[in-house]
Amino acid sequence: MKRLFRVMGILVLAGLLLPVGIVSAKTVKFTFGTANSPKDFSIMAMAKWQKDMKAASKGELDMNMVTGGALGGDKQLLQQLAANEIQVHIAGPVVVHHLAKEYQCMEAEFVYKNEEHGYRVWNGPLRYELNKKLEKEYNITIIGVGLRGSRNVTSNVPVYKPEDMKGIKMRVTNKLRQSVFKEIGALPAPLSFKELYGALRQGVFEAQENPISTIYGTKLYEVQKYINLTQHVYSYWVVSANKTFMDSLTADQRKIFDKTLNDNIEYLNTLSRNGTKDLLKKMEDSGKIKVIEPDVAAFEKIAKPVVAKYAESKCRPGILEEIAKYA
Repeated sequence: MKRLFRVMGILVLAGLLLPVGIVSAKTVKFTFGTANSPKDFSIMAMAKWQKDMKAASKGELDMNMVTGGALGGDKQLLQQLAANEIQVHIAGPVVVHHLAKEYQCMEAEFVYKNEEHGYRVWNGPLRYELNKKLEKEYNITIIGVGLRGSRNVTSNVPVYKPEDMKGIKMRVTNKLRQSVFKEIGALPAPLSFKELYGALRQGVFEAQENPISTIYGTKLYEVQKYINLTQHVYSYWVVSANKTFMDSLTADQRKIFDKTLNDNIEYLNTLSRNGTKDLLKKMEDSGKIKVIEPDVAAFEKIAKPVVAKYAESKCRPGILEEIAKYA
């Protein structure tokens, strides 16, 4: 514990973390931490929010952004968020994979008919149910959800059908996904995102899966030969905050905070909807990668029974039926 506080002190001195609760008559200073690349749509939108919020509050709300995993991976960032060492965080739905696993089917293979279906779920009763658990157990609250696009497989061989993945060493993010891709025929295993680029370059892994903006923003296309549009998961950016910090804001501050955040989640959604095809074209035009359109239905046929079986024993009772209501 003493070592942790020494490390946090060093980060404060280095300017990466702001001391918790720096509030004066005019300024509320707080820290936004993320593992996302500055080139990702999510960080483009959050950087705009930072500027808009500061301008709208006339400098009263001053958010320090630390990107690219400088403060650690998402698991470490969630720990810091719960402890109010950082105050705001953005990532994919890591809260359901690390903190509330009974809700992880909210980011499972082929549970959504399309992107808008999933967005309705993430902005509906299940989100608020999940939020109650996060607030009670971790002092974390979800303050916004934005579009992220679908997760797609990148690889060193073209993937047109599930059989093409047989025996491929693949990095995945959680045990549910590991079960799905094992059934498909791959050899899936976990690895921290910070290590992924190097592992792909060295051939330790031959494939991985992520949204298009992440593949582009972290240059994974430089160390893979194919982007296979499996679209096996519609994923969403989750903006979370420390509840104690949020409760400390005045009514006027909270009004500005919420409005500027919501405006920039809409900006993020616009970037995601309109920019994905452009990113695919940029990556393909680089000559380093080829885009493949596989038989998505064949992947869905294998994945759905795996997800259903997993949900029976690992997820909140009735969660798949609840998700289906919003199709």
